[in-house]
Amino acid sequence: MARASRITIKPVDIFVSYSHQNAAWFGKLRPLLKFRSPSSSVAHVWHDQQLEAGHRWHDEIQSALKEMDVFVCLVSYEFLASDYIMDVELKEALRREKKNEVAIVPILLYPVNLDNDCPELKPFNPLPAWGKCWRDFEADGGEHQDAHKLIRDGLWQAIEQVKSRR
Repeated sequence: MARASRITIKPVDIFVSYSHQNAAWFGKLRPLLKFRSPSSSVAHVWHDQQLEAGHRWHDEIQSALKEMDVFVCLVSYEFLASDYIMDVELKEALRREKKNEVAIVPILLYPVNLDNDCPELKPFNPLPAWGKCWRDFEADGGEHQDAHKLIRDGLWQAIEQVKSRR
């Protein structure tokens, strides 16, 4: 009797970029980065909190940037002020996006003027919603979790975009 062959599908590699000053927001995002499927691993998420003592952090980040399929960035003025993020991480994401190798998913934490402060990100539809940042969902007695479904749906869309490209 012939055994059925198993086709393994490579998980989508997601790179998360954020300013350490926004670590609390990254903590709010983490539960949304768990992707499960009954048949396979859907996504592998890389972030710098995986770095351990003795790791060559720059080399680890460079490796993850080369492997990524989706670049998720938590956009704030702290993010935009980081030379490392702007000169290394975002620069590589934009370079690879121009070659159609990477999907870029900005998540706006606070109201940010992308026209003036980061025109490179302006063309990408931001999460959680057009014209609304994540903090806006906390206004008037709201909760940051009110944005979760929108962010999660957007992340799934990016994963599906990558899968359709393969």
